[in-house]
Amino acid sequence: MSEPITFYDMPHKGFEQASESENCWSPNNWKTRYALNIKGLKYKTEWLGFAAVEPKMKELGLGAHASGAIKYTVPTIYDPKTKKVVTESFEIAKYLDEAYPDTPRLVAPGTAGLQQAFLEKVAGPLIGAAFPIICFPVYEKCCMNEADEKLFRTTREAWFGGKKLEDIGPKGEALAEACKAFGGQLDGIAKIVAANGSSSVFIGGDAPSHCDTAVGAILTCVLRILGKDGELSKVILGHEWASKFLQAMSKWE
Repeated sequence: MSEPITFYDMPHKGFEQASESENCWSPNNWKTRYALNIKGLKYKTEWLGFAAVEPKMKELGLGAHASGAIKYTVPTIYDPKTKKVVTESFEIAKYLDEAYPDTPRLVAPGTAGLQQAFLEKVAGPLIGAAFPIICFPVYEKCCMNEADEKLFRTTREAWFGGKKLEDIGPKGEALAEACKAFGGQLDGIAKIVAANGSSSVFIGGDAPSHCDTAVGAILTCVLRILGKDGELSKVILGHEWASKFLQAMSKWE
């Protein structure tokens, strides 16, 4: 019997009492969890707090692959079948397509460039709009110890020009405007899906692509961090396309 893939993911507080699906919250890591589930591949999860990521990645033999203060990130997988360590969700999706050709493809031949453009021009701005709203709640719910808290606070406050974590999220009228703008971004994605000309809710057409895992990851992250009563969550759950899309993606959670 073959060994399962090891998937390096990030937990939240109380994760010992939660299922793997309930525990997963990160918008980056959900892309890979969706990918593994869509493909039906056997895997096991190794949970890492923020501060534990860098030493584990170095232990796996990975070099720094990102610039700035955070040089090592997850998702990362180790595949015992090929003895390969792969990091970054898009690279993982492409690797899994190649290593397991009999499973559903996430990056169909000839679509890598188009999907990269979607990630940069659509999915990137979507998480960019959500992150200020979820930033402090992530700190409260997902930093497992003092080392995590220090790393998260230092890096994220630097991203926002030195603004305190507690002050990053919009409030009152500013939050309402941010939620409205986020809904507008969902409208834009819905138009892309409608252009496929089918009854499917997927960006990839009849079946999910890596772009679908990226958008699904963002929406699922918001719901996991803010709960269904969060203002941004209400926008997602009340959006005609987004609600149907999440329902379709739920079979792979």
